[in-house]
Amino acid sequence: MNKIASSRLILFASLLSLIFIFSCSSSRQISSTTTPLQLTQAINNDQWIFSADYALPAYGRSRNLTGSNFVKCNKHELTVALPYFGQQTSPSGSYGGNPLDFYSTDFKFSKENMQNRSWSVTIESPNPEVRSMVFSFYDNGTAQLSVVMTNRSAISFNGKVMPLQS
Repeated sequence: MNKIASSRLILFASLLSLIFIFSCSSSRQISSTTTPLQLTQAINNDQWIFSADYALPAYGRSRNLTGSNFVKCNKHELTVALPYFGQQTSPSGSYGGNPLDFYSTDFKFSKENMQNRSWSVTIESPNPEVRSMVFSFYDNGTAQLSVVMTNRSAISFNGKVMPLQS
C-alpha cells in the first residue's frame, strides 16, 4: 500500500471517529435550555410536560409523530393529548374515540428516583380506558412512556420531558 492510500485511510478513519464522538456527546445534551437541576425540581414538584415524538404500538408499525402530542402534569391535574394506534381487545366498556385524549384530576401518582440519574413516574387510574401510564425520565431531557390500556392493546411513546412553564 502506498503512502497516499495509507494517509487517506487514516484521514477517513479519523473523520469517522470524530463524527461518532460528536454524535454520542450530543445525545447527552439537555432539551432546549433546561438544566438537570431544573428538570429535577420540575419532577419533584409535579410540574412537567412530556412531549411525544415517536409512537410504538403493540400491534402495527411504529411511527414518527408530528403536531402537539403531550402529557401535562400540573400538581393534581393531568392533561393527556396523545394519539392511539392499536387494537381493541374487548368490546365491553370501551367508550369509542381516542382513549388517550382526556383531562383528569382523579388519579394515583407515584415516583421513584432511580440511581442512574433518572426517574420512574407511575400514574394509575386516570381514565376508565387507561390502566396505568409509566414514565421514565432522564436528566438529559429524554423520556419514555408505556401505557397499559383496559380494553385495548398497549402503546409506548418516546419523547422529551421539560419543566412546565408558568
